[in-house]
Amino acid sequence: MKDERQMICCCSDGTRPVIFKIDRLDYQRVSIKGMGCENCEKKIRAAFEALPGVKEVTASHETGVAEVFLEAGVPEKTKGMYEKALSGIEGYEVTGVEE
Repeated sequence: MKDERQMICCCSDGTRPVIFKIDRLDYQRVSIKGMGCENCEKKIRAAFEALPGVKEVTASHETGVAEVFLEAGVPEKTKGMYEKALSGIEGYEVTGVEE
């Protein structure tokens, strides 16, 4: 396809063929210090989902990590972007971003 982040696949079942469109999402793990409960997870998810180009966010207070899935064509998010998103919320610190 024209976009290297998308592909069309189909099932080989001759009687009930199924066609799939698969989109590849960029993924980043953001380490956050100060997450202590499920309420913290909700605050962090809401802050990161407000960033342009963020498709989905999962956060775990047990691991202290938020997993951020980005849409196609979104410029790479950096530690500074995530810090800015959390700046209005007291008690959280971005300690690292991994791709």
